[in-house]
Amino acid sequence: MACLVCAAETVDFAVGMVLGDQEVTYRRCTMCGLIAAADPTWLARSYSEAIARLDVGLLGRNLAMSNITAAVLRSQHLRRGTFLDWAGGYGTMTRMMRDRGFDFRHSEPMAENLFAHGFEGQPGDRRYDLVTAIEVLEHLPDPVATLAPIAESSDMILATTELVPTPAPQPGEWWYYTPETGQHITFYTEASIRALATRLGYPFVVTGSFVHLFSRRPISARTAALVRSPRVAYVLGGVASVFDRRYSLTQADVRVARGL
Repeated sequence: MACLVCAAETVDFAVGMVLGDQEVTYRRCTMCGLIAAADPTWLARSYSEAIARLDVGLLGRNLAMSNITAAVLRSQHLRRGTFLDWAGGYGTMTRMMRDRGFDFRHSEPMAENLFAHGFEGQPGDRRYDLVTAIEVLEHLPDPVATLAPIAESSDMILATTELVPTPAPQPGEWWYYTPETGQHITFYTEASIRALATRLGYPFVVTGSFVHLFSRRPISARTAALVRSPRVAYVLGGVASVFDRRYSLTQADVRVARGL
């Protein structure tokens, strides 16, 4: 099969087991190093529950990313923008960001919207100043086609996914394969993140250890530093949360929920 992001040739890389009984062959791109499960026929089983029970870090991840995202948005002078959290699970990230005064909307076709009722959005329904895709890229069997509507909706995407270590680990040597769930099927190197950004029409990209920013406009050195240093962004975003509360949309959202 051709590489999912750069279309170069791929070769057999490893054989593993997902869901306890499903053999999987992983292919690796000879050009950008992307690792992808070949023919993941088990996905319907994997998503019998939209959010895997193994994902006990969901709340902590959203807390961390609310701080990091706020730091990036402040750095880009986008406080008054409109944003979309795409594939946002239960709406946790959208709720946290709205509580901080950022006009976030929620999009998720596979999970119940528990925390962002009345604030749904979809790619293509408007222009967004930035779209977040938190722990999504590794789930996509066709990243370019799936992300194309997102790219048409925004000039910036802030995404997270862990990069493949060097040397590339075999199944059983890297926790991010998560074979118990079978939901992680595509694994990126820095080169494949850059190739994906190029395919989607983003000439500017900053990659960090797990946070990545695609943009059609130049990215400031300050923002790039935050993306490359998520711990610093987390601390700065946490400090900023004290001041963000003055812009909170929580009470306004309560009125919406009451139908006022």
